[in-house]
Amino acid sequence: MTRFLSGSNEQHVILRPIKPEDAAFLMELNNDDEIAKYVVGNPKKVTLEEQIQWMKNLETEKNTKRFIVENNGSQAGTVIISNIDRANLTANLNIKLHKSAQRKGIGKKSIKSALDECFNKMNIFCVTAHILPFNAPSIALFESCGFENEGTLRSRVIKGCKRYDLISFSLTYDGYRQIQHSN
Repeated sequence: MTRFLSGSNEQHVILRPIKPEDAAFLMELNNDDEIAKYVVGNPKKVTLEEQIQWMKNLETEKNTKRFIVENNGSQAGTVIISNIDRANLTANLNIKLHKSAQRKGIGKKSIKSALDECFNKMNIFCVTAHILPFNAPSIALFESCGFENEGTLRSRVIKGCKRYDLISFSLTYDGYRQIQHSN
């Protein structure tokens, strides 16, 4: 379990493995139309039974680590480390927060915990993130954690009937170490 404790507002944010009792929360997060607008994928609405079946299939998933974000013991969102490439030491980072957890510093603490997992436990050298260009809060969040804009991946995803670019961000281990030493 990865932990990040903030003394300023007494938030205690942890990343923990997904458990069966998270099914209803994950279904709610997945089925929220407002949240779905800002994620790169196109989540389809699921029933609780479908969510539970999806969770059972996680055991066979390779090159991906999924976590529940908890804040003070309550579910707040998810962090996914995907496309883990052990040969090139790279991975991609995604975060999805419940509306009640947004804009409270939980996202930043979650990303810092995920970066600790990537760089210090998994020995990843470069972590990437791909963000829709109209998702200004996520862009600001990743930049505040040290990610650098690498450019635009043109017409990369379809949402609704429209194609969208993705903005590609990355943070290397060297950049992460510099941030750690400056704090």
